[in-house]
Amino acid sequence: MIFYLVRHGQTDWNNERRFQGQLDIPMNETGIRQIQDLADRIVEAGVRFDTMIASPLVRARKSAEIIAERAGFQKEIIYDELLMEIYCGILQGELWQPGMDLTDPKYKMETVPETLKRVERMLEKYTFSDDERVMIVSHGGLLAALRTVLSDYKVDYHDKSVPVIQGNVLCCVREEGKEPVFYNLF
Repeated sequence: MIFYLVRHGQTDWNNERRFQGQLDIPMNETGIRQIQDLADRIVEAGVRFDTMIASPLVRARKSAEIIAERAGFQKEIIYDELLMEIYCGILQGELWQPGMDLTDPKYKMETVPETLKRVERMLEKYTFSDDERVMIVSHGGLLAALRTVLSDYKVDYHDKSVPVIQGNVLCCVREEGKEPVFYNLF
């Protein structure tokens, strides 16, 4: 089984280093071009996927729609609220500041353990075949949690050696009896 993990294209708030969380912020023109270019590279590389699941937030939804259209994906895209970005509490809409302790309860943020449990619940909802190819289009924080769960908790949530990058695809190959393998497609 292979998972193709795609982060939505850039938003103005990404540029501003503003917490988006679960607010419905659209991609900007750069983000739309990023996803169009990524979709073209996916097609050129001959990547095929059997299932597409995406966050319903507009920046991920639009990214999934662009990829599906350009790749000729004929099935329905599944939109799952469990793939929405980490809830950023009272920081949603605020600028990120160096030195912030995001684990401080005063911010009322969804914690990493809570996000990991949410990702586990999302994966448990679906039955995938051993040879299925699943594309998941979501958000940076959520995809970091998904990467951790797919690695059987061998890749730490904060590990930057296996990055989730806008404009690329993080692949996770899972075969029974073997360690999951991660690599960036481009």
